[in-house]
Amino acid sequence: METTGGGTAVLIALAAVLWLVYLVPIWRRRREYLATERNAIRLQQTLRIMAHAAEVPEAVRAELTARDVAAQQRSLAARQRELAAIERAREAAAQRALRARLAESAPGLMAEMDAARRGQRRLRHTRALTSLTTLLALVGVAIAVASGAWAWSGFAAFVAVSGGMLLSSLARAQRRRTGAVARTASPSFVDLAPEAPRVPTAARREWTPVPLPKPTYLSAPVVPAGAAAPALDHAAALAAAAAEAERAQRAAASLGAPSRTSDGTEREVEQPAASRFARMGVIEGLPGRAPDLDEVLQRRRAAG
Repeated sequence: METTGGGTAVLIALAAVLWLVYLVPIWRRRREYLATERNAIRLQQTLRIMAHAAEVPEAVRAELTARDVAAQQRSLAARQRELAAIERAREAAAQRALRARLAESAPGLMAEMDAARRGQRRLRHTRALTSLTTLLALVGVAIAVASGAWAWSGFAAFVAVSGGMLLSSLARAQRRRTGAVARTASPSFVDLAPEAPRVPTAARREWTPVPLPKPTYLSAPVVPAGAAAPALDHAAALAAAAAEAERAQRAAASLGAPSRTSDGTEREVEQPAASRFARMGVIEGLPGRAPDLDEVLQRRRAAG
């Protein structure tokens, strides 16, 4: 019994050891997997935060902006095509409606035009016949007066006056008919173009006047007339300089001329000593006139 109880305990202990040997590695691998998964999630969150916090490069921004602009341009072009198609459809519908109205009113217009044409033809014929009758009546009046048949002349005059009155009434009737036909045949103008939006007066750009630059003579300082007169009086200055030079010349001549005493004898006035710088730049020994070229050529020919 004791051996059986010890063997059972050994079996239980061996089973426990085996379970531990089997379960401990699995538990460790499971724990490592969970730790690795937690680290990966933390790293992913860190990278996402860094990506959101980091500055986007200019190249990426430019590319995104270009894509947005291209997408907006495509959408705008599509919208413009849709609007153009709608506008063309509206114009086609308006043209069809106008053609339908013209087709409906065409028979009535044609009938009115035919009636007016027939009336004008009858009016022309009646006027021609009346004119011919009036002309014959006038000729008859002239013949009756020449022959002395006063009864026939009165009858012919009556016919001529009646023809003139009939011609005037026919002319008035033709003018009324022409005006009525012109008013009836003139179609109403239908503008199929869309009405341009009216710009309010306040939104229009106002013109601001720009002041013109002033002339330079207006901005120059004003000089008094008394101060400007001496500077501008060149003739007076030249005359004063000439008078001064003449007085100096007379004074020099009076100094150089011999003075006379009271008894009539001349007294020599001492001349001032000549300055040693007076003849500076004067070269002596040079000929006073230009050489004669003919004489020089003759001497050369004689010497040769």
